[in-house]
Amino acid sequence: MSARPWLIGREVPRTDSHLRTGAQFVESLKDGRRVVMGARAIAEVTAEPALRRGIDTLATLFDDQFEPATREATTSIEPDSGARIATGWLVPRAKADLHRHMAMIRHSTFRTFGVFGRPPDYGPVKAIGFLAFNHLIEKDEPEARPKIEAFLEVGRRHNLVSADIIIDVQTDRKRPMPEQAGRLRVVEERKDGVVVSGIKAGNSVLAQGNIGTISMPPPNPTMPEECMLWSVVPAHAEGLTIVLREPATTGAEHPEDHPLDSQGEESDGLAIFEKVFIPRDHVFSFKNRATGGAYYTLGRFAQFKIAARLSVRAEIFAGAAQAIVEALGTDHIPGVRALVADVCAYAATLKAFMVAALERAQPTESGVWLPDPVLVTACRLHSVVELPKIMQHLRELSGQGLISRVPRAAWERQDVGPLLDAYLPGFNVGARQKNRLFNLIWDMTSSAAAMRIALFENLNATPAAALREELYRTYDRREGLGLIRKKAGLE
Repeated sequence: MSARPWLIGREVPRTDSHLRTGAQFVESLKDGRRVVMGARAIAEVTAEPALRRGIDTLATLFDDQFEPATREATTSIEPDSGARIATGWLVPRAKADLHRHMAMIRHSTFRTFGVFGRPPDYGPVKAIGFLAFNHLIEKDEPEARPKIEAFLEVGRRHNLVSADIIIDVQTDRKRPMPEQAGRLRVVEERKDGVVVSGIKAGNSVLAQGNIGTISMPPPNPTMPEECMLWSVVPAHAEGLTIVLREPATTGAEHPEDHPLDSQGEESDGLAIFEKVFIPRDHVFSFKNRATGGAYYTLGRFAQFKIAARLSVRAEIFAGAAQAIVEALGTDHIPGVRALVADVCAYAATLKAFMVAALERAQPTESGVWLPDPVLVTACRLHSVVELPKIMQHLRELSGQGLISRVPRAAWERQDVGPLLDAYLPGFNVGARQKNRLFNLIWDMTSSAAAMRIALFENLNATPAAALREELYRTYDRREGLGLIRKKAGLE
């Protein structure tokens, strides 16, 4: 397969054939990609502060692959080759492999506080999901499986960071789909590949990663066949321009003021394709309506990763609620305890969904193990419906602490700092320590980045209306229905 020279923009020497250090990951991004932020074309993403902070956070997850304390959580032994690989690229061939993925998700979520929806371990999910349900499309595209397996091998060997390129941009919905402006489509077919033009929205972490996976959005019977494409493209592809939104994180000079925002963010943006050539080896599916019809099914491994991260993030929320009431000495107040209990119930419910989904995991017809999809869907639905309430609980528990935060620079003034220390102590915690806690809670619940993450979670987990429809379609009600019909004499 001729994938490597095209897909890998910058080859970085490594001592380990399948793993990269954080520095090697950063170096791999210096590939001449075209990125625009506002009026500026960014010459080098690793030198742009608004992007570099997030890149450095991602780099820590690569370094963790080499640390004795975190190596087992972040890497696995690939069964076929015996090589140590990043766990994110491990195809789950047994239930134990799913638990390895869960351990990896737990690590990356705790490391980033769950605010990176596209950590390195997320990237391969579309390809693994496609492999899991290859039997649904192999009749029309028998060459898809070897292409996907070859792509996964490239991903494993180079430890790539991948983004999703899925979301169609908002446009005039009253116009028929074939006439909607900007829809990504194949504009030329060649013997050696296809040429695509159009635009996609979202594309979180594409500017800070290595590659993106193009896939069709949810099924639509009017979708033109030239838009039915499932492929992969490098961030540095000729003709691809990534236009970013404005930064949501503050870029604070010191993490004391913004402990989460200072670690950066995933940048979202528009991916504009202007006659981008994709080699035939990387066109996994084209003009196959069955692929579009199986959108939700093909995404089941991604849905598991999303739900798992949300469940672990909920544990962080429960810890935050307890830290707040301990710092304020309010844990004796019934109303406060009720709010904390709600946050704990949210965390426990999501955890229960994931424990049960993993316990009921089964292999697909194509031999890839996946958690119970119905329980994963229910987990995602509960998480997005309840998340706004949980965020508001943390704000209410904090009270004026979120509004009365004092910057580090003011605290270090000789004429102000001692007064703040004297007048603002917490319960068994110093005033400045209490202030640091509320700086963290602000970043989790109230900052511009927190609002961006809340929007991302709703779209990423799929909006509640679509999740309800999926749950209605997939939840097996036959046994209960039969019992009701029999008891009511409706047989």
